[in-house]
Amino acid sequence: MASAIQVFLFGSLSKVKEKGEPRPMQLDLRAPKSIPEVLDLLRIEPREVSLAMVNHRSVPKDGLVHPGDRLSLFPREYPIFADWLDHRLT
Repeated sequence: MASAIQVFLFGSLSKVKEKGEPRPMQLDLRAPKSIPEVLDLLRIEPREVSLAMVNHRSVPKDGLVHPGDRLSLFPREYPIFADWLDHRLT
C-alpha cells in the first residue's frame, strides 16, 4: 500500500509549494488524517481553502485522506459550483 498522497494546490495556495517542486506534491501519510490535519502539515490556514477534493470528489471539512489518495485544494478565489456548496471548508 502506498504511504504517500498526491497533493494538488491551485491558485493562491500554490505559494506553499517550493519553487521547482514537482506537481503534484507528495506528502508522506502512513495513516488516515483529517483535512484539517493535512492542512496543518502543509502549513495552510483552513480559512484559505474553499474546497477540498479527495480522489476527484468533494469532501466535507472533516473528511479523511488515506494513504494513496489524491487531494486537491482550491482557494477562496475559485468559484464553487452549487452542488459543492455543502462541502465548502469556510
